[in-house]
Amino acid sequence: MVNRKLERRLLMVGSTWQILSGLLTIFVYASYIKNKGLNSSYNTLAKLEAAQSIFGSLYMFSVSFGMLFVILGILNFVLAKTLKDDKAEVKKPIWFILLGVASYLVMDLLGALMFLSAGILALAKNKSISKLVNCHLQN
Repeated sequence: MVNRKLERRLLMVGSTWQILSGLLTIFVYASYIKNKGLNSSYNTLAKLEAAQSIFGSLYMFSVSFGMLFVILGILNFVLAKTLKDDKAEVKKPIWFILLGVASYLVMDLLGALMFLSAGILALAKNKSISKLVNCHLQN
């Protein structure tokens, strides 16, 4: 029997990190950006409106980015819970590897490490599971 306890733990840590960093992005970083925009002072009304427009756009981008992380974290919690022990999973490990690469590209190194490790381990265990199933079928 091959269990996927290690992969689940790595995915739980990665998912928790995604949710935490998403919430920090929304509530800390985005609020900081919004306050900077509201506290900016310029000598003309046009410059003030332009600065507030830019800070407003940055605020919306930060909130959207944070929400994306929170949604992905929740989705990954669900996927980690549904990872089956004695079944060769193909799509989920590929998803985790793609998510790890995407995390690396946005410089989320902890998420990249967790998701890449879980995806690679899951694919490696798929090989063992398929060999065990073939062995049981032959006997």
